[in-house]
Amino acid sequence: MRIIKPVVYALLGLTAGIFLVLGSRQNKSDAPAGFTMVEYWEKWNGPEFLGMKAIVDDFNNTVGREKKIFVRYMSMSEIDRKTLMSVAAGVPPDIAGIWDQQVAQYAAIGAAEPLDDLAKAHGITKDYYLPVFWDGCSYHGHLYALVSTPGTVALIYNKQIYEECSGALRAAGLDPDRTPRTLEEFDRYSEILDKRGADGNIERAGYIPLQSWYVPQLGYWFGAEIADQATGRPELDSPEMVRAFTWVQGYAKRLGERSLNDFKNSLGNFDSPQNPFLEGKEVMDQQGPWMANYIRNNKPEFSEVLVPLDRQWELKDRRANCVWGVGPFPSAVAGKEMVSYNSFDGLIIPTGARHPKEAFEFIAYVNRQDVSEKLNILHCKNCQLRHVSADFLAHHPNPYIAIFQELAAGPNAHCVPVSPIWAEMYQEMIDTSQAVSLEPVDPAEAMHKAQARMMERYERVNRIEQERERLGIN
Repeated sequence: MRIIKPVVYALLGLTAGIFLVLGSRQNKSDAPAGFTMVEYWEKWNGPEFLGMKAIVDDFNNTVGREKKIFVRYMSMSEIDRKTLMSVAAGVPPDIAGIWDQQVAQYAAIGAAEPLDDLAKAHGITKDYYLPVFWDGCSYHGHLYALVSTPGTVALIYNKQIYEECSGALRAAGLDPDRTPRTLEEFDRYSEILDKRGADGNIERAGYIPLQSWYVPQLGYWFGAEIADQATGRPELDSPEMVRAFTWVQGYAKRLGERSLNDFKNSLGNFDSPQNPFLEGKEVMDQQGPWMANYIRNNKPEFSEVLVPLDRQWELKDRRANCVWGVGPFPSAVAGKEMVSYNSFDGLIIPTGARHPKEAFEFIAYVNRQDVSEKLNILHCKNCQLRHVSADFLAHHPNPYIAIFQELAAGPNAHCVPVSPIWAEMYQEMIDTSQAVSLEPVDPAEAMHKAQARMMERYERVNRIEQERERLGIN
């Protein structure tokens, strides 16, 4: 066991959860005679689960059959918590599909096996990956995960509403036929695209920072690092982060805190036809390439301007078939363009896994170019690899996928802050963004308090790491 005792005891205290994990080993289907069973837990359900199931089936029928490895694939709710509990109990799966924010956390407490040697033996190196995703999978110079599917964030906008407001945009010196190039320009677009009713209530917003899933990462577009790249130390009260949250507050002040709150409360669920972007209630948003799937499922007419979706492949330019468009989300820093945030789902081998070599055979298979492209098309994601095929770009369900791929490959691409407390930092910034938007709170003071709270947590985790090093625990 490579987690130090205080962490083990804390996890083992969750007795009911551990029994649930242990119970998952019962009633499992048997591997063919003479095959090694690799148990793979994944957090997905629905179409995402089925997409990976197709990859698992392909592996079992090809490489797995050749090397006598059988991957047993199962969906697991609360996978982050249950994986940690299974490690503490000594009964982990061979592979766990986790979120990017868990990579540094698991590495810091010894809950994930380093993958450097296994990756090198399979020819998977930094040169094979886009740097942003390789960095996100690493901690303190060692590789602890590989990507299953990535997701790059860009600006999604409603081309139809841009055209409706073209006169006002042109009068303000703005071009309705392209996306804003700077954040200052973006704010001017947003204000013109806002629409209020006769009673003064908001009927449509150009953009709402709090509606974005990526408020905690906004600092990247303001030149912030969020956490020190070498140590993972939080930097929430840097001038750049304060500027980012002052910008968030500025939207609430302009729209009116009460009006904004009432408007937000009236918006529908994301995965529904009442999604505010699909209803035309929000003109611009930060989203990943998967947005094409939500549009297809909830409002297909947004991608059927010229021909039905099943005939889109007849078009020379499929983007002309879309009401919606994609561009880089603009930066607040002069001269710093193509800024992006890049998330990912990761595959790790939990500490104590019974079959690490066989498990990595599957992880390496998922990262083979043809397999990775197939899975990312099934999930409507861009690709983590440095090189993709022309066929991937031409036949991807998102006609704008090349933009997402270019952003991920750019010099200003950022990944999850490689900090063992990123999950706590993320929630802290969600809470702080709410506070500065809905109350008369000074952003500098709010970020200073957030930094103090996170430093207390960071130092506690640091002490655990130092104790592990003192005891010689890898």
